[in-house]
Amino acid sequence: MKVLVTGADGFVGEHLVAELLSHGYEVNGSTLTLPPVRDTLTPEEAASVDWKAADVRDHGALVRLVAAVRPEMIFHLSGFASGSRARENAALSLNVNAGGTVNLCEAVLAVREDAPDFDPRILVMGSGDAYGDAASEGFPLTEEMHLRPVSPYGLSKAAQELAAHTYRRAHELRILVTRSFNLVGPGQGSDFVVPDFCGQVSAIASGERPPVMKVGNLDVSRDFTDVRDGVRALREVMELDRPEAAYNVASGEAVSIRQILDWILDEAGVDPEIQVDPARVRPGEIETIRGDASRLSETTGWRPQFPIEDAVRGVYRWTARRWERGGGTTADEGYAS
Repeated sequence: MKVLVTGADGFVGEHLVAELLSHGYEVNGSTLTLPPVRDTLTPEEAASVDWKAADVRDHGALVRLVAAVRPEMIFHLSGFASGSRARENAALSLNVNAGGTVNLCEAVLAVREDAPDFDPRILVMGSGDAYGDAASEGFPLTEEMHLRPVSPYGLSKAAQELAAHTYRRAHELRILVTRSFNLVGPGQGSDFVVPDFCGQVSAIASGERPPVMKVGNLDVSRDFTDVRDGVRALREVMELDRPEAAYNVASGEAVSIRQILDWILDEAGVDPEIQVDPARVRPGEIETIRGDASRLSETTGWRPQFPIEDAVRGVYRWTARRWERGGGTTADEGYAS
């Protein structure tokens, strides 16, 4: 089966590409620029992808891309993935995440005009951040809850999802949305807590910086899932005969940021001074956020297979090897198209 993955050289994109290739899919990968800049794919996997460049803000480029590929499935992962980047570029994140989704839907409709039988299934990768302060009520977040974003990133993902459902209803496009919570694995940008901590600890362990960790609020708890489980969920919902309109991708468990740090320090065998950096503390943070993935589990049989502790320790080992080779921490995780 021929598939198109937008944002294929992003953190989740590369892991999804590997997942799809391992299940026999013919993968076309769209990126902002060529060649792809990520490095978690093996050379053999990267060579198996038909790479194409397209900016999701460019409607014409997306029409040409969709017309050239004519995929049976589209995994739309392109966009701003970083909350901190979205705070710095709020309007741009909204343009890329929501506007890019509109452009993709319009591109599919444009190609359909010339080929009426063209009817790909489309997955739009949303985020648990779209729930916003719905999490403050203390319950696990379910798909029936209202989206109440409280950050520029959450706003952009809620608007993206609204756009997707609008085109699903208005034009009968076969669109579904996933709301992924925190995914963990090699290749994630240092704007995220696990790779940030791993980068700091790698530098301390190698003697390249003083034994001092800069942290934010360690007492909040979040829902983390190994990215390999996350991309398997994306594939499995796309393979359903009659999928629902939205699915949470979550472990259902909340882990404190302090516990995440303790696993990393234990793996590295270091004991640095911990300093709270006020710039890293977000005012009004919700204490505990976790998702309910019952719908996903009941319809596909999906369950997390990889313990989150193993995933966190694995990211540290991956980061430390990069540090030893002079590659820094992780790739940049800004706008992946």
